[in-house]
Amino acid sequence: MKMEKIVEVGVAVRNLESTSKKYVDILGATPSEIIPVDQYGNLCQMCRIVDVDLRLMEPTVDNDTAKLIEKRRGDWLSYIGFRVPDIDGAIAWMKQNNVKMIDETPRVEDGVKFAFVHPDSFRGMLFKLIEGEHKQRYLPEPPAHKAIPAPARVKRLYHIGVNITDLDAATRLYTDVLGTRPSAVQTIDMYDMKITMNRIGDVEFELLCPTREDGVIGKSIARLGEGMVHLAFLVPDIEATIAWLMKSEIRMIDETPRDPGIEPFLEAFTHPAGFNGIMYEFIQGEHHLFEQ
Repeated sequence: MKMEKIVEVGVAVRNLESTSKKYVDILGATPSEIIPVDQYGNLCQMCRIVDVDLRLMEPTVDNDTAKLIEKRRGDWLSYIGFRVPDIDGAIAWMKQNNVKMIDETPRVEDGVKFAFVHPDSFRGMLFKLIEGEHKQRYLPEPPAHKAIPAPARVKRLYHIGVNITDLDAATRLYTDVLGTRPSAVQTIDMYDMKITMNRIGDVEFELLCPTREDGVIGKSIARLGEGMVHLAFLVPDIEATIAWLMKSEIRMIDETPRDPGIEPFLEAFTHPAGFNGIMYEFIQGEHHLFEQ
């Protein structure tokens, strides 16, 4: 069963109000009203960027999410949500492929049916299967959007960076179970890694596998383990985007664009401290790996 598209990214946050303001004012997100979700002990707000919702979740009780925020000393990327046409069929498909489920029967929230896949099945990645669409009331476009320079406005979510230790096994799992379209393996020497891009709709999972234990990805896995490490957004102009982020007092890893050697790519990473613990990548240019 192929997942239809990525529609939601869960983000656990220490402070909903300040985090939402950053995403609205700097990334151009459109916020929903804030909703208390008592059954999970959090406040929730959707921040829509083009057609994907960042679901910001601030704990209101001392639950596991609150403990992880404290342990990580900041916000963290929690899960990826896929739209599926039939939640019961999707659960059955996962079980048929020996994928462990947190929910073997769907949960229901505001008429939306959903179920979580256990992260053990995807080496640390938590997935949410979603049937239906939340009837969130999105607020009018904030005046702050007009301040964002057009060349720095996010065009869409481009890919999701995932640390893994076995590239072949992970690619097979994503392809066979999630129905992704994989690219050929690429070696990126500047990061000491091999990658495959695995597409669902117009968003890709970038599976990152170290070629050296002391390389960038090897050190990342030693520190964070396997799982989701960053989100990448497509922008019209990388230099204008860097200038806008720095003007907005976002700490950068890259104050000038990097060229990873995949034409016609240019990229820049924010420091995790820039967005309260989460690293974002901004990309100018779309690769053509699937045309090779």
